[in-house]
Amino acid sequence: MKGGDMILFTAGTMPYSDKEKLKILYDTYSTRMFSAAKRITKNTADAEDAVQNAFVSISGHLPKIDMLDEDALKGYLLTIAKNEAVNVLRQSEKAESLDEAPPASDPFADVDARVWSREVYEKIISILRAMDDRYRAPLYLTCVMGYTVKETASQLHRNEQTVKGQIVRGKKMIISQMKEAGYEF
Repeated sequence: MKGGDMILFTAGTMPYSDKEKLKILYDTYSTRMFSAAKRITKNTADAEDAVQNAFVSISGHLPKIDMLDEDALKGYLLTIAKNEAVNVLRQSEKAESLDEAPPASDPFADVDARVWSREVYEKIISILRAMDDRYRAPLYLTCVMGYTVKETASQLHRNEQTVKGQIVRGKKMIISQMKEAGYEF
């Protein structure tokens, strides 16, 4: 992806200062956003679509974006890229499911698996929300935001080894509480 190939919609629709801001954001963060999106979509074309969608979304919020707070800005942009990657993935899954006719014998074949998966997800999120921040923050930054342990330690102003230990203990807490709630791991 190149800055010159950036989103065409910007041509006549925004003030020059916003175009420049968008170009700076694209040149600085698009590669990292693409990597984050590709980890989710596992597909180059879908990841590119996700990044483009992210920049379309970002363009509507340019006046509110603080270019000086780099840490917050990076987190914001990566979150948007990841959310867009999930949206692209959902759209492609919907398209695939429309192409595949469900078996006539069992129209609800995967309902149990989807319900269980959603239930597990919601339980994990509720456990994560109830956790002490010293475990929640490192887990969120590494597992949800995709930061490395080193980046997480830097964000939280903690030692890398401390963050590694907090992540391991946090995951153990989640697994333990999930087992207590009757889920198998």
